[in-house]
Amino acid sequence: MDVGFSEGQIEVNWEPQSGQVPASVSIAAHLKAGRYDEAIPLLRIRLQLEPDHVESLYNLGMVYSDRMQLTEARELLGRAVQLDPGDANAQVALGIAALRDNDPEAAQGPLEKAVVLQPRNPFALRTLGQLYLMKGNQKAALPHLRAAATLAPEDPINQFTYAQGLLAIEGGSNEAEADELFQRALRLAPTGELAEKIKHHQRRLAARVLRANANGQPRMDAVMYLSSALETYRELDPAGQKQLLGEVAAVGQQGLALNNPDSKHHLQHYRGGSTVSGLQAACILYVGVQLLLPGQDAGIDLAREYDMAKGMAGLDPQD
Repeated sequence: MDVGFSEGQIEVNWEPQSGQVPASVSIAAHLKAGRYDEAIPLLRIRLQLEPDHVESLYNLGMVYSDRMQLTEARELLGRAVQLDPGDANAQVALGIAALRDNDPEAAQGPLEKAVVLQPRNPFALRTLGQLYLMKGNQKAALPHLRAAATLAPEDPINQFTYAQGLLAIEGGSNEAEADELFQRALRLAPTGELAEKIKHHQRRLAARVLRANANGQPRMDAVMYLSSALETYRELDPAGQKQLLGEVAAVGQQGLALNNPDSKHHLQHYRGGSTVSGLQAACILYVGVQLLLPGQDAGIDLAREYDMAKGMAGLDPQD
């Protein structure tokens, strides 16, 4: 490789020597390993030699998009799709860069083109479905999210996103199907950030069903469970309260079936050792958070029932 400077421009003359690894192979290896700092100079050189090399435009645009250098990313990816409008991957990448740049209107066209080009591309389908959800068009989103989940059932994000789409349909009765999708996604991704998101949405779904089963009225069974939990916490010393809260929080991390009375959990620190339902465990957790960690999210809204329980215990509901 010869590098020279002429009239403020860098000139590169490159010819592979015998036995030398081709530049494209070296670039691909760096990209696959996530060595972007090594890949970027090679991609720039490749584009200086071949400004219309679509693969290099795509790869460098993807790198810039991942690094949130979105102006550069959109320019490179835009050139890639102009040169090759049939490149579905470049269309998806351009749409994602626009989404990352808070420009959903610009994202929609490339994503829709990608789905037309590759109607069985799960990633393109899911991304377009997510865009429609962002724009409040749930009916348009659902077929794409369903298709992505069907085509790639081993991808937990597909299952999770499809469940979100089902729950976004107003007036629908999709809770059971959404719950199954959440469970499937959690089996595929039992730990990590995605698992915590799934659990959060499971709790919200359980609370939604809980309210629906009571026609929007306070759940009196929850009031009784909260009242019993209040009494128990008041009988324990500070160390015992922390032990109980820690134990029930650990149980809650595994998921609580609030609407299944047959779901049971044993709590060693609750009334000398007791077996409780999922709803009762949630109530014990809720009281513990209110008493020991005020202001933190207990994962379920039992505020109305908790105020009633405090009133029954002779406590000021405002405390």
